[in-house]
Amino acid sequence: MQGRSQTNRTVCLAWILLCATALGLSAAAQAATLVHRPYLQNMRADRVTIVWSARENLPGVVQYSNDQSFSQISSARVRAFPVSLTQSLDTAGALHLSYSFYQYQADLTGLAPGTQYFYQVLMDGSNITPNVTGQFRTAAPGSFSFLVFGDSGLGSPGQRDIALQMNAEKPDLVLHVGDIAYENGTFEEFTGNYFEYYWPLMNRVPFFTVAGNHEYQSPMAGPYIALQAVPNDTVPDRDRGRYYSFDWGDIHFVALDSDLLTSSALSSAMLAWLENDLASTGAKWRVAYFHHLPYPISHHLDDPLCAATRTQFVPILERHGVQLVLTGHEHTYQRSKPMRAGTPVTAGPGTTYITTGGGGGELHPVVPMDFLAYEKSDYHYLRVEADGSRITVHAIGRTGKEFDRVSLAFPSLNPPVVNAASFSTAVASGGLISIFGQGLATDAVLASGLPWPTSLAGSTVTLNGTLMPLIYTSPQQINAQIPLDASGSATLRVSTASGFSEATLAVSDTAPAIFGVLHSNGTAVSSAFPARGGEALSIYMTGLGQVDRPIASGQPAPADPLLHVVTPVQVELGDVSVTPLFAGLTPGLAGVYQVNIVVPPDLQTRVYPLRVVSKGSPSNIQSVQVQSRVP
Repeated sequence: MQGRSQTNRTVCLAWILLCATALGLSAAAQAATLVHRPYLQNMRADRVTIVWSARENLPGVVQYSNDQSFSQISSARVRAFPVSLTQSLDTAGALHLSYSFYQYQADLTGLAPGTQYFYQVLMDGSNITPNVTGQFRTAAPGSFSFLVFGDSGLGSPGQRDIALQMNAEKPDLVLHVGDIAYENGTFEEFTGNYFEYYWPLMNRVPFFTVAGNHEYQSPMAGPYIALQAVPNDTVPDRDRGRYYSFDWGDIHFVALDSDLLTSSALSSAMLAWLENDLASTGAKWRVAYFHHLPYPISHHLDDPLCAATRTQFVPILERHGVQLVLTGHEHTYQRSKPMRAGTPVTAGPGTTYITTGGGGGELHPVVPMDFLAYEKSDYHYLRVEADGSRITVHAIGRTGKEFDRVSLAFPSLNPPVVNAASFSTAVASGGLISIFGQGLATDAVLASGLPWPTSLAGSTVTLNGTLMPLIYTSPQQINAQIPLDASGSATLRVSTASGFSEATLAVSDTAPAIFGVLHSNGTAVSSAFPARGGEALSIYMTGLGQVDRPIASGQPAPADPLLHVVTPVQVELGDVSVTPLFAGLTPGLAGVYQVNIVVPPDLQTRVYPLRVVSKGSPSNIQSVQVQSRVP
């Protein structure tokens, strides 16, 4: 009986499969014909959208999980694109993409921040990319990296080379600054010159794009709008897909549609939205990107839309502290100096403008300009690394080699500010201090000479608004001199082009601190080179306060006349009190005081603690090895 039952089931199954084949219902007959393989859009910390297109209208789902069990399912919405929408004519009148297709969009929500997920896309129960396991990582606080490129979609060897380099990268997201599909932004051009080049990257990281002028060669950039799923949270319904903003890590990104600036009727809603969007964000970093560059240098000098971005976008962006603007349109790499109102600035707030139009279009020439820090005509893309205190932009050429780099620093102080010699919190007028933190400067730079500058590596330091001379800057440390007329509680501010950070500083009349004790020949007193009774020594210090003649901070002290301290000082060498021969500013140096003493002749051989006292305040202790004059 059991054998007959098994035979019956086999016969029934064969009959069902035969009928399914005859009716065209087999899996093979219903396999999807992909137009666009699955790609990621609109990723946030808790969501992502997966989009794909096929010739058939079949049930579509995304299965996903963070452990490759694919236990969660999201069904896709389907939108039909009939031939009347997809077809296009080229300049010779030939018809392109004369078929309909269906676009699928699945929204995965409730995801965990900073988490790796795996996904597979099924249509009518079949995996449409069986040889590829899709994966992505959601947005999260902290450091991350992203790529930027533009003017890419020509199908050129340059585009191929740049695409190969980019596809080997591991960014968290990608920005495109427009001109994605030459020449006319049609569905066919998007399919051949965009998806086919970048899909190895698009299936694992989201692309956040803006339209360029070539996208608008199709009426109102219709194919571009249809193929993107960008954030639309606060955008007016009429303009959804054209401009938007989103946050990732410590950056607030603003994507703008510069083609809408062709008329005030089209642009008014966007400009009002931009003002409100930037006024509402509390993000440290603000990055804007759009297609038409505000400061063209060659190919688009007379482009009215470039002029429009300069007059309409730039004032809003700079007013709201946008530190970095990314554009395309000219097929070159251009990096400006920090700018304010069209002029380079060396101190205070500034915006860096980078044009990255070397993604694959025919290259344009470059012309050196005073406002540019670097320019190059070459195929390239940008690799950008970002955290709370620093954004570093690397320009990468078609061979994978970096040809330019710039860092933007957002200062964050680690109080307290300390005395540069003793590292105590006691500081005095005219003294040298050390400031610690993150993002304090773009580079490690030592002042090249006196007088010390008030701006170094793009950073300034003020005390109650007065600029302070700078000796050394780095991303983690600044050494500076307190103004000689400073006193009492004061506000210290470290400023870069990207922002500022403040701390309160209590400035005393004196705060003596020793750097070192030297013999008259300039060697340091040590066990190998001890001091001897009756020998003259020089104690080099900071924090002894006012001197008897006026001198500006950062200026070298003169040798004639010598500048003496106003407040008397006394030197203690063990239990012996020594009156200095001289106490004042060291000739030829700034902010460094010199106290000259004679070692008492009757001291015995041993190590003595030495300190300097001014106005009742003792310095840090310096150990001094003394060799007795008597063997």
